[in-house]
Amino acid sequence: MSTTFTRLQLATRIHFTLLRTLGEGIDVARMLRQRHYAEEVASVCRSLSDYALHELADRFEDATAAEDIKIHMEVAAREARAALAQIPRRAPVAQQELAWSQDTSGFGLSRPLQALDTALPAPARSSRFSPSNWLGIGRDRQDSAAP
Repeated sequence: MSTTFTRLQLATRIHFTLLRTLGEGIDVARMLRQRHYAEEVASVCRSLSDYALHELADRFEDATAAEDIKIHMEVAAREARAALAQIPRRAPVAQQELAWSQDTSGFGLSRPLQALDTALPAPARSSRFSPSNWLGIGRDRQDSAAP
């Protein structure tokens, strides 16, 4: 059941209950359209000693709040869809000849890793980078060996 139909039902019940209680009804269409008028009708309902009118006013305000939330969510969803439509689609990936280079952005490797390993010379080992020198362990031996 939609919230609009529920609001219409509640406003109609308020109208007939006020008509029976006070001898005067309300403008149902105006209550559905104008929030200020609906608030005035709700305050009249609450000022009377009829518990049914209190409950109808509360239920009408709850249904109005639920409809407001639904409208805001629909607007937000519409705006999100419009924003997504503005995002450019990803450009197709250029086809590469070699299997290792397919589906890359162009900022990756220019050659396979195996080619890089063979192209670089092995680093020269220095005694300074030996793990035995890290905490000064090897320094004692070097100092004693020096004249």
